[in-house]
Amino acid sequence: MPEAEGFIQSTAGGRFAATFMIDELMYNFSGSFASSVPAFTCNTATITYSGLKQLNSTRSFEGRVGPSKVTLNLANGPVINGVLDMPLSPGSTVSGSGVWTQN
Repeated sequence: MPEAEGFIQSTAGGRFAATFMIDELMYNFSGSFASSVPAFTCNTATITYSGLKQLNSTRSFEGRVGPSKVTLNLANGPVINGVLDMPLSPGSTVSGSGVWTQN
């Protein structure tokens, strides 16, 4: 399965943006968590996907943030994961939705 490197940033308001460079295009997955999640940054994120057609539209996800890693399992198959720049304690199970854009 193809992989791409990128980063994730979130705010204390529960919003996040994940950005990945794929075939010289920037793919952005921006959205919000359904529950409160502390702000975090992951500058070593990786997305694993089976095809670029998965990286479009609005997608729901489930996953975990903390204590040292972030994992977001998108409903249509891709997985975003990485090591947090600063640990979060305690870790928490998360869900929510986001929308893909390209530029």
